[in-house]
Amino acid sequence: MYKRIKGKKFSRKSDQRRAFMRSLASNLILQEKIETTVVRAKQAAILVEKMITKAKKNDLASMKALVAALPMAASQKLMTVIGPRFKDRVGGYTRVAKLGPRAKDGAPMAIVELLDRPVTAIVVASKSKKGAKSAKTAVKKADKEKAKANA
Repeated sequence: MYKRIKGKKFSRKSDQRRAFMRSLASNLILQEKIETTVVRAKQAAILVEKMITKAKKNDLASMKALVAALPMAASQKLMTVIGPRFKDRVGGYTRVAKLGPRAKDGAPMAIVELLDRPVTAIVVASKSKKGAKSAKTAVKKADKEKAKANA
């Protein structure tokens, strides 16, 4: 009998699946943009949106729930940076943009990113006038510089 089972199994047992989704969500929170398969991207977006909604409440119960579900660095960033950023937004904190198939196995790929990211990467891309390729490289360079600054 059909019981409205939510989520995908990803051919894993429940504890492996929970750890896998935890790492995917924490990477999305820490990096704010990841590239993965479409199915994984959709599940990660669903999970992160629920966590952002908890982080927006900014109370003790939500903080304990996030610390239990995520690593400490991800939960701290969620409570201090991402939660206040989306304080006025009702929902729709993530975007899933589909890419082409992966070269090795043809799996459909997608980019998951948080909306309202800091403006630095967007400004660098818009200043570039050489075309789409140079804009993409400019965004990649800005992301690398941001990662170095955070490290």
